[in-house]
Amino acid sequence: MLSKTASTLALLTAVVHVLIGGEDALAPMLAAELATPAKGAMHACWHIVSVFLIWSVVVFWMADRTVLHFGLLWIASALVFMYVGLRQDGVYGLVTNPQWTILGATGGIALLSFSRQTRPGSV
Repeated sequence: MLSKTASTLALLTAVVHVLIGGEDALAPMLAAELATPAKGAMHACWHIVSVFLIWSVVVFWMADRTVLHFGLLWIASALVFMYVGLRQDGVYGLVTNPQWTILGATGGIALLSFSRQTRPGSV
């Protein structure tokens, strides 16, 4: 059940990333006066994150051992957003870059679902 919750949160995150984040973050990056290699790298990274988020939906739904690794990646991503937010704006940066909340919650739920699956006698 928890793996399905993690999968649903991953789907919500992917949809928000693609539909809202594209306008909010990707479009301004592509419109910025940057060198072509930098712009290309950011554009590629955007799509790599999209693939990661969408693939996470499948991994969490399947609820196999891979959930552990993807859950840890989601937690690590949350920590990166926390670090960047704190470096940019102190505690207020955690508000201006709130992605850490959904990444951390989804990763935590995924890890909890994995631990319940692997516990002896668990249902």
